[in-house]
Amino acid sequence: MIMSFGIFGETISKTNSETKLIADLLAGYHPKVAPTDNGPVQVKMGFDMSYFDFIDEPKELAIAHGFVYRGWNDHRLQWNEADYNGTRRVNLDRNTVWVPHIQAANSAKVTELLESQVLVFSTGRVRFYQSLQIEFLCDMDLTYFPYDKQSCNIEFGSSLYTTEHINLTASPNRGTNGSRVNSAKDFQITTLDVQRSEKSFRFIAPYSFVDVTYTIGLKRVSSVYRAKLVVPSVLTSFLILATFLLPTASKEKITFCSNMFLCLLLLIAFLHTTVTSTVETVLGQLLAFSLFVDFFATIMAVVSYNIKNRGTSILTRKDYGIMLQDTTMDGDSGMRAEKTLSPKFAWLRYIDVISFIGFSIVFVIGLAAILNQRE
Repeated sequence: MIMSFGIFGETISKTNSETKLIADLLAGYHPKVAPTDNGPVQVKMGFDMSYFDFIDEPKELAIAHGFVYRGWNDHRLQWNEADYNGTRRVNLDRNTVWVPHIQAANSAKVTELLESQVLVFSTGRVRFYQSLQIEFLCDMDLTYFPYDKQSCNIEFGSSLYTTEHINLTASPNRGTNGSRVNSAKDFQITTLDVQRSEKSFRFIAPYSFVDVTYTIGLKRVSSVYRAKLVVPSVLTSFLILATFLLPTASKEKITFCSNMFLCLLLLIAFLHTTVTSTVETVLGQLLAFSLFVDFFATIMAVVSYNIKNRGTSILTRKDYGIMLQDTTMDGDSGMRAEKTLSPKFAWLRYIDVISFIGFSIVFVIGLAAILNQRE
């Protein structure tokens, strides 16, 4: 029991010492004045990101969770530990001391997840941690979707203080490793780099504003879209090419081309719900080109079918060979007249063959451009 009273008394003494220390530190302290007596305040910052995702990919809006760290020295917050019962550090309300104004410059919205306090050490060293949720715009290049690689930037800087007041630098060993960052299933974080830059303007010369930019390297997990977009698009495109191998004047060819046209429209609609602009992607251009090929194949089929079945009203009967065959259907004998294109109109078949070869080369080049981005 005597030991318990001793511990209790020591705790009270420690609490009283911290209370007295805080009162002494803040006596006459002005939180709006930067500690620039010895020149610009050396401020180190870091961004320890824990989660990343696109909350609205068509609008290029991303979200990141993480801790933003700031560290600096304030000579006004120094004390002798022996004078305050060995107190080495205290927590202060951030509104009672000077904190360097740093914000995410390109953010659409910033939400503080946890209320933060300032950690002050006896040497005057000050540390401030914030748990933030940052929504920001990321300029995306979707040319090779879904094998695209993205690079998103989060810019931190101060719009209140120039290099006359603070010298902002990136803290070492922070923001250089993306392996610990959780991300949505659609993307994998490959790199997380940091770079410091200065922006000069005439109205603040010779000083400048300092920015610290964190660059997030992303690689899309293509397996998510392979089964529901890439494979159907490629197979549909090759089926359209196969229409040129069907009989030139076959009416089933027209029906087949119409069905393929509907399939392409569905694929383009699905692609448009995923990316900002379908035309910007190689896959979208491939599907648009497939629409043109399908349209061309349909027109050729209609022309050939009309020449075969209605040509007698436009051309002379000399242009056609008329083949009469005896056929037996369900045991009954009958006569059926079948019109076939004469050699004079064999050029229609040649157009089909040439179209198949030419369009196949274009499809292979487009497909190679997409698949080449997988690595």
